[in-house]
Amino acid sequence: MKPLYPPQQLRFLLALHARKELSSDHLHHLQAMKKGADGEIRWTTLLSELPDDIPILYDLNFEINQSIIQLDALCILQNKIVIFEIKNYSGNYTLVGDQWLSPSKKEMKSPLIQIKRNEPLIHQFLKRYQLPIPFEYHLIFVNPKFILYGAKPNENIIFPGQIPQYLDSLKKQTVSPTLLHTKIIETLLDNHKNKLNMLVKPEYHYEELAKGVFCSKCCGRMERLSKKRFKCKKCSHSGFVNDIIFNNIKDYSILFPERKIKTLDIYDWIGKQVSTAIIHRILQKNAKRFGNGRATYYELINSNF
Repeated sequence: MKPLYPPQQLRFLLALHARKELSSDHLHHLQAMKKGADGEIRWTTLLSELPDDIPILYDLNFEINQSIIQLDALCILQNKIVIFEIKNYSGNYTLVGDQWLSPSKKEMKSPLIQIKRNEPLIHQFLKRYQLPIPFEYHLIFVNPKFILYGAKPNENIIFPGQIPQYLDSLKKQTVSPTLLHTKIIETLLDNHKNKLNMLVKPEYHYEELAKGVFCSKCCGRMERLSKKRFKCKKCSHSGFVNDIIFNNIKDYSILFPERKIKTLDIYDWIGKQVSTAIIHRILQKNAKRFGNGRATYYELINSNF
């Protein structure tokens, strides 16, 4: 019902990292976000095995009583909502009482805290919009290399080895859509805030950023292989010219949302690697046109990237 897109903050940092050296703090934040996003993608792949009649929504953001709730994923079953918080931790963790210790034995924030914080807010949300349905909230550890020593049975936690059995139980669920289901989905989508203010935003200027065509996989520079394809010099990822250039146009849009997208500006942004005619065709296909002549500019049709 709502697919998973790369987190806006992650897409922003990747676009910037390709064109500017990040500080160690920002680079660490980028790596942590990338690992988290990889975990969410893994869970998306696993949930794709569920029956088609089970509505699944990813990456929902709400504001309730001036508090922000971010939900990685949820399924709407016949008589309940199941919410998932996804963690892609790897290595040997230890639980001593309520204290979580990282593989390096440093005390860390308990991943259960977010669930405990969100549960009363979700109750308020359901009550406010008159959605009489219970919910379950699970913390899913998707990385098979994750181990938690000292863990006691906890209905909120699903460990990697428990995932197959848990998914089997979900696959047995059948859903016959009701008016309540429709109302739940519409309410969730209507209240979703598509673009939250980013918490981490380094200072940067257009003039200082490297120009050219960059890889969406590793942030390396790409070179023109042929009339139809680009290839990354760093990781060898390749793709069609139209797709690669459009990705770089998206980078421009997320790094400079206040700027209008114009053909000549994109020509400069990509280091003049393709002609203005190609850029024009890509924008005509993927963006809405405004104005005429030199005043022509575009707005991307789908901003969920």
